[in-house]
Amino acid sequence: MHTITRGYVVLVALIFFAIFLTVTTAFVGYLTAYARAERHAVASSQALALAEGGIDKAVYELNQNGAYAEETNVPLGAGTYSITVTSGDGAMKKVVATGYVPNAASPLATKTVTANVGIDTTVVSFRYGVQVGQGGVAMSNSARIIGNMQASGPITLANSSRIEGDAISAGAAGLIDGVESTITGGAYAHTLRDLDVVGDAYYVIASNVEAGGANCPNSHCHPGSPDQETAPLPISDEQIAEWEAAAEEGGVIQGDYTINNNQQLGPRKINGKLTVNGTLTLAGPVWVNGDITLNNDATLTVAAGLGGSGAILIADYPSDRAGKGAVTLSNNIVISGNGSPGSFPMIISMKSSGTVITLSNNADSVILYAPHGRISVSNSASANQITAYGLTLSNSATLSYLSGLQNANFSNGPGGSWAFIPGTYSVQ
Repeated sequence: MHTITRGYVVLVALIFFAIFLTVTTAFVGYLTAYARAERHAVASSQALALAEGGIDKAVYELNQNGAYAEETNVPLGAGTYSITVTSGDGAMKKVVATGYVPNAASPLATKTVTANVGIDTTVVSFRYGVQVGQGGVAMSNSARIIGNMQASGPITLANSSRIEGDAISAGAAGLIDGVESTITGGAYAHTLRDLDVVGDAYYVIASNVEAGGANCPNSHCHPGSPDQETAPLPISDEQIAEWEAAAEEGGVIQGDYTINNNQQLGPRKINGKLTVNGTLTLAGPVWVNGDITLNNDATLTVAAGLGGSGAILIADYPSDRAGKGAVTLSNNIVISGNGSPGSFPMIISMKSSGTVITLSNNADSVILYAPHGRISVSNSASANQITAYGLTLSNSATLSYLSGLQNANFSNGPGGSWAFIPGTYSVQ
């Protein structure tokens, strides 16, 4: 009887041991699987962080160099990451960043993040080939404007000057005086004098005016017409200050700066004078805290990475705007976009006294903007658009307005840098 009892005890013990062993094995297996899952979850989080860091790194590199394209197997933290950048349109790029933990050869976890980055732009509407303030326009010696123009001051034409479009001198003091000169469109001013208008003439006072091929008055002459309203210049000082802030955010060069070969800049601020003897490629706004000189045969162009957006070069010395901030564009310089429609370079002077931008022989494809000073264009030089407080055109200077300037894009504010475009983020 005792032998049977001992057999039962051994059997029960064996059963409980088997149950314990089974439970223990299952528990150890569970802990192992849990630990493996935890390691994979941690590795996945690390890989995602690496990929997202790769997006941030790509944005940073693009703001240093618009041609940045890729990096491979860069070690960081618990793993590595790789980046590829492909172009969309000029103001957008696609970035693919992949994070690997612990490495790309034998990864425990892999995450890929795709996002688009772009440059915010400001649209500036240049509605006239020439727009000037109260300083007015003086044209002489066969100077030509091909496009419409608007002035809040007087327009004076002489020596076979020609405006191939409409001409407006706004306000009650508006005056167009055109000795031996022609306006092929309409002429609008309170007073018209000594003028040949191919289109119609709109005025309150007229003296020695021919309109539509005959002396006024005739059917092309409109005495008693209301004075035209003045129009604000298309770019505010506040907008220019935003571009300056974007330039400064890209870094500061201390002291006078000279470019003798080929160099890409932007966004960047220069605390001193800028002299260009070679080629300056604008990749973003550049603010020169002083004067700018483009010497003979220098080149100014727009970086390919900006696509159809223009780029801006600003001369502004806020502590003495009456004394500094002039721009000199010398003989035979070349100014151009990057080949994309709308990639206009714009040169701005904030100087407030005298002639602030001087454009000489054979410059082309440029927008000149001087809201507080006078621009002088001479010696067969040409431009696409001029806006200024006052303007002088002489010696066969030509301004030929381009229709794309009706709505031109320029890199804007701090957003003028490359930045992530919300809504384009995806994870794989």
